[in-house]
Amino acid sequence: MISPVSCAIPNRNENSPKLSGNIPEIRIRPGSYLEGFYKKEIVTEEFFCNYEVNPDFEGSIIEAGFAIAARGENGEIRAIEAPKHKFFIATLFQPQLSSKAGKPHPIIVEFLRAAAKWKLEKAEDGVLE
Repeated sequence: MISPVSCAIPNRNENSPKLSGNIPEIRIRPGSYLEGFYKKEIVTEEFFCNYEVNPDFEGSIIEAGFAIAARGENGEIRAIEAPKHKFFIATLFQPQLSSKAGKPHPIIVEFLRAAAKWKLEKAEDGVLE
């Protein structure tokens, strides 16, 4: 399902690994969780570009209940999510690379919110005592 690739990353920092850097023009699917997190439809993200989703498996991903949440400029899958799950997002970009002190990445913020909400719900149910 995931295939090794070797892609050129534009605007790579001089001291970065060869296949890492910013990828512009990642299109977020309207109505997705990711669009709700970012509040916009086109973003730039940082990658270590060693793998990507094999397009031959796109139908299987959708049939399994996942939604394609983001695509690259050539239509390649960059993120999927499980719409029926409280928080399941898989990305090929790495949110931790662009998180900064005082300005965490939106996916990290939303993951922490989902975890806090889950903990509160479980505490109210008496599960976490």
